[in-house]
Amino acid sequence: MKPFVRVTRGAVDESWHAGAIAVANPEGEIVASYGDLDFFTFARSSCKPIQAIPVVESGALEAFGLDESHLALMCASHSSEPMHVEKANEILQSIGLGPEHLVCGVHVPHSREAYEDLLRRGGTLTAIHNNCSGKHAGMLAYCRATGTDPSSYAELDHPLQQAILRTLSELAGVPVDDIRVGVDGCGVPVHAIPLRAWARAFASFLRPGAPHAAAMKRILSAMGRHPELVGGSRDRFDTDLMRATQGRIVAKGGAEGFLAAMDTRLGLAMVVKVLDGNARAIPPVALKVLTDLGAISAAERDSLHAYVEPAVLNTQGREVGRIMADFSLHRA
Repeated sequence: MKPFVRVTRGAVDESWHAGAIAVANPEGEIVASYGDLDFFTFARSSCKPIQAIPVVESGALEAFGLDESHLALMCASHSSEPMHVEKANEILQSIGLGPEHLVCGVHVPHSREAYEDLLRRGGTLTAIHNNCSGKHAGMLAYCRATGTDPSSYAELDHPLQQAILRTLSELAGVPVDDIRVGVDGCGVPVHAIPLRAWARAFASFLRPGAPHAAAMKRILSAMGRHPELVGGSRDRFDTDLMRATQGRIVAKGGAEGFLAAMDTRLGLAMVVKVLDGNARAIPPVALKVLTDLGAISAAERDSLHAYVEPAVLNTQGREVGRIMADFSLHRA
């Protein structure tokens, strides 16, 4: 891995983040890159749009009267704001299940405001507040639509997880036996493949006639039209990038410094991995790549100015440094 982000304090480069970038066209060819593209990595929650494909293809949305806002939440790592909890509950209610059927566990919400409001009202955190509750509710909807066991949907040998594995293999061009499988933070299987293969997988969303094209088109539309459901109303880079581009660029962040973004106008997919897993490096890297590729306008970039060179603040709220992308893309 090569350094691509420097963190300054005053006039000194205090820290560096290393990582890699792969940009692919709809045919899966790498057209721009930086760093080690053969690095095996998990996409973590960036994989949620791919995990949603079998759910869409199962007919669950039609079977239970769900719309694209629910589909967007199935692809989300949400902030647990009321709109997210409401949508997750709607999915569960439509399939006759409840939060107790979610195996994603409980954690403090990303939105401090939502968490404090819940405590003021005397509420209790449940799995419905987990940032992955939409994905898990979608997986349960798949089970209801296909008649498969909802109690074991998180197990690797479940028909849903096997369908996800086969789908990723098709899109990435990686044999199933070469995909390394672990357990994600929310308890379901998570997959590791080379970075270049992740770029190829997400570029498939942009290729007419690709396997699963109809489902992928619906997923892109849902995410692009409901960016606030994918992340949150504030301080979420993937949401703000989609908002700034009016859904033309569809983005999904993942834990441990991963980002996938698909430009529906240029027909390019970008994946970024930060070696040390620090997500603070993602926004400046992503915006530099998109700027260099001509994927965003000056006005769009200006609307995202807080992410271009994020400020390093001390406990007084005083700016003491910057987080700055510093690399040159290699063009194929």
